[in-house]
Amino acid sequence: MVSQTKNNLTNKGTWIRLIYMILFVVIFNVAELVTGFVVVFQFLFKLLTGKANERLQSFGDNLATYFQQVVSFLTYSIEDMPYPFGVWPGEAGASKPRPTAQRPQATTATAVMAKTATAKKSTAKRKPKPASKAAPKAKGEGPAEKGA
Repeated sequence: MVSQTKNNLTNKGTWIRLIYMILFVVIFNVAELVTGFVVVFQFLFKLLTGKANERLQSFGDNLATYFQQVVSFLTYSIEDMPYPFGVWPGEAGASKPRPTAQRPQATTATAVMAKTATAKKSTAKRKPKPASKAAPKAKGEGPAEKGA
């Protein structure tokens, strides 16, 4: 039990994630300020024109999704790091956070930590890997079969 606790306390990945978590708490607070400005501008726009600004509505939706992503990352619900390490909500390839088991491969805290650890390792020479044989084609790839 004591050995397991010692291993947990000395895990560099956990400490690196703490640094990212502190960064995202700061970013979250800045995003709250931005939300306040969006609220004021949207109210003034509605007051002066009689309708809401569509671009501010869209930005507000993306900001709400961003808040969800940050909180999910901070509470260990997801490993995907939000913007600025991931894509901004609403951009191509952006999606709402999903549970870790269902998420596609993306920039994750674990991946960044692994890259950091790899970069720190010594630059020992490695043997070149032998050329691998091409994987067999899956059914339906390549030329059409007769009678199909």
